[in-house]
Amino acid sequence: MGLSLVLSACNPDDPNKLLGGSPANGGKPCPPSAGGEGGQAPTTVGNGGGSSTGTTTGGGNGGPKTVLDERVVSYSEALRTASLKLAGKLPKNDEIEGIRSAEDPKKVYETFVDQYMASPRFASAMIDFWKNTFRSGAMAPGETPNRDTAPLFAAKITVEGADFRQMFTATAGTCPTYDAATGTFTPGDCANGPTAAPAAGVLTDAGLMAQYASALAFRRVRFIQETFSCSKMPAEYTSKPEPKGQGFYTSPWPFESIAGAANGGRVDFLDYSSTICANCHGTMNHRAPLFAAFDDSGTYVEPVVGGDGFLEFSATVPIDGNPKVKMSDYLPPGETTGFKFGAPAANMLEFGQRMAADDEVARCAVVRVWNFAMSKGDAVYDLADVPESVIGPLLTQFKTNYNLRDVIRAAFVHDDFVRY
Repeated sequence: MGLSLVLSACNPDDPNKLLGGSPANGGKPCPPSAGGEGGQAPTTVGNGGGSSTGTTTGGGNGGPKTVLDERVVSYSEALRTASLKLAGKLPKNDEIEGIRSAEDPKKVYETFVDQYMASPRFASAMIDFWKNTFRSGAMAPGETPNRDTAPLFAAKITVEGADFRQMFTATAGTCPTYDAATGTFTPGDCANGPTAAPAAGVLTDAGLMAQYASALAFRRVRFIQETFSCSKMPAEYTSKPEPKGQGFYTSPWPFESIAGAANGGRVDFLDYSSTICANCHGTMNHRAPLFAAFDDSGTYVEPVVGGDGFLEFSATVPIDGNPKVKMSDYLPPGETTGFKFGAPAANMLEFGQRMAADDEVARCAVVRVWNFAMSKGDAVYDLADVPESVIGPLLTQFKTNYNLRDVIRAAFVHDDFVRY
């Protein structure tokens, strides 16, 4: 009985597993079938003229043959995909044939990958990658605010192999321009930062703030969470959920740390009559005030103290008259803003610094690179996460220097990428 339960959860044909083990089996390959028959003895597939090398057709650990075992290494096939993704073009026939006939096809293939990443076309590919990731970009020349600057800055960091954490912490040069003919970026400053504090990478970009404008600035908070943490709200969970009504409050923030009808808020985020709003808003309400200072055009407007003594922001509250949102709508007196529970952030730059130090943010960047290389869907909208058995080494590499360019190369020369 126990074996059959393991087998039902351990799917050997799961393409998301790739070369790694099954999460249902502790990261190890799936066990042999309950019928007791060993799999076909591993046999080596011929190299097919240099384009394919040693893969097995028998199941791992004597188990049944799976679809993953049927893959063969093909550097010529990998070259087609790498060329399209990294340089936006198909390789020439003589390049493909050159790999097939090469004595060391792996070396030749990796040389091509390096050539693609050194070409101006790679910069264009990365601009497209970040436009797609941010779901943002200029729709017309001279569009105001410029919605190209955030993707351009992200692409510049990537192409130049700069520290990825600058995405959230850079205080200058966050609005570069790009010359498509040469594939070069020119640094440029823009008025995308608060007047009382420096800019914070893409977090204060006017184009992004306009793109994701909404009541209470919650759409901006959702964008930051889903784009850079690769998960939906709720963003945080406690190990000790608290009963509330018919459910449980699962946020680590104290329940009373957000506003509601009982402590001065005009929207009752403490309501739990049907759903427990605070599960999401425990985090959201501590983040949103930092983003609420940007108006619908993405322009930062310094918050002012209203007649009731509370800070008033540019974003509005979706109630009668659409009044300006106040700090008391998010948080009761004494509460401060932050990125996560235990990670306070008094301004956008501190918020960006918290993001830069967060393991989820680092992991998300690697997941997005892997999904780009493997033509998988979005980590959030398509639930295309990557198992730790696959992504672990890449994440370890990334956290040594936060060079996303190196991770891209590692993904495109990875054993899984060259198997078909």
